[in-house]
Parts: sequence; structure tokens; C-alpha cells
Amino acid sequence: SVAVVRFASINESAEGIVMLNLPVPAQQRSKMALERFLNTSAHLLANNEFEQTGVAQIAKLSGSSVGTFYRLFGDKDVLLCAAHDRFVLKSRERVSMLAEQLNASPSSLVDKASDFITGVSDIYNKSEGLIRALIIRSSSDANFRIRIHQLNSHVCETFTHLLTSHEAVLGHPNPGQAADLCAHMLLASLNYLSMVGTLGSTPREAIPRELSRLICSYLQAQPTSAVAASSAQRKA
Repeated sequence: SVAVVRFASINESAEGIVMLNLPVPAQQRSKMALERFLNTSAHLLANNEFEQTGVAQIAKLSGSSVGTFYRLFGDKDVLLCAAHDRFVLKSRERVSMLAEQLNASPSSLVDKASDFITGVSDIYNKSEGLIRALIIRSSSDANFRIRIHQLNSHVCETFTHLLTSHEAVLGHPNPGQAADLCAHMLLASLNYLSMVGTLGSTPREAIPRELSRLICSYLQAQPTSAVAASSAQRKA
């Protein structure tokens, strides 16, 4: 038997997240089967094999049965939505945790921006297949557009807040607008990297560092010591 509850216990009203209304099994064995199906779908998506893999093979790879698959999901599109929902939720949580750690750190904005970009890049790099499938589906399916928008918006808002919370060290004449543009530029770069696999001739391992340099240069971010010295001179 199954008990119909919100998948992953997502609070839509508090977070503004629209997620799949998926029946979650009451029995532990069925819960474990659901988790295996989600893990299998994530693996197939990461390897660009989801579309061509049939339900019977997905059930076999998940150590389950076709009957259990249809009882839990109904069809592959529901499984795909569920896999993406889990990815979006977990990614949002990771981004929020990363920002919380950086906000509590005494590091300079330049270091914080670099650490944030590195952390978000790691999320995207480890889930390229999922993100690629999500972007492709979003071009023709409004439900998937909503899902990718939820993740993009969260990354943008979080990074923009991180940057503008250090407005005193930003030399750009319009720091709020500039920070928002930088956040969207970061997202565009990561989504392009997920789709194509490269950003020109820049080595993949150097991309987070170079994006950080680009963003901090555009914002005219100054070292904290330089800001403190300038403030002391003005007071003198």
C-alpha cells in the first residue's frame, strides 16, 4: 500500500518550489525500491542512456520488477520528473549550505566568490547528464522549464546576495545590477558547459578560478585591506 504525501516532504508555500505530487510508499521495502529507481535514473541520465532504456531494463538495473515500477511511477516521464525534483531539491540545499558557510567566514569577497563558484561548479559537473536532460526537456515542456528555473533562480539569488553583502568593497558604480548580471553570467556559463562540455579553450579545471577572476574584475572588487586603508585615509 502507499500513502500519498508530498515527495521529499517539500514545503511549497515556504520555498515556492513546485514539485511532483508523488505517492510515497508506506512500506520500507517499497521506499528502498523507489530510491533505487531514482538512483538508476540518475545514473542513466548522467550517461545519456535514459531515453533509450526501457522500463524492463530500468527495473532490472534497480533490482526490482516492472510491476513495482508501474505501481510507484506509472511511466518513465514521472520517474524523470521525480529524479529531477530530487536533484533540484538537493542542489538547492547544497547551495544554501555553501552560502551559509561563506557568509560566516571572515574571508575576503574575492575568496568567497571563488569558493562559491567552485562549489556550484562541482554540483553541475557531477550532474551534467541530469542538467543536460533538464535543459533539453525544458525547451518543449513547461513543467521542466519550471524545474530548471527553480534551480537557476536559487543560484542567482544566493550569489547576488553574497556579492552585494560586501558592497563596500565593490567599485562598480551600480553594484546591485552588476552582481545580478554576474550571477546570470555564471549560470549561463555553467549551463553551456553542461550542454557542450567545454568553454572554449579554457581547461575545465581552470574554469571556476577564471570565472571568479572575471566576475571580481568586473565588480572592481577590492581586497579588504585596501578598503580599510582607504577608509583610514579619508578619516585622517
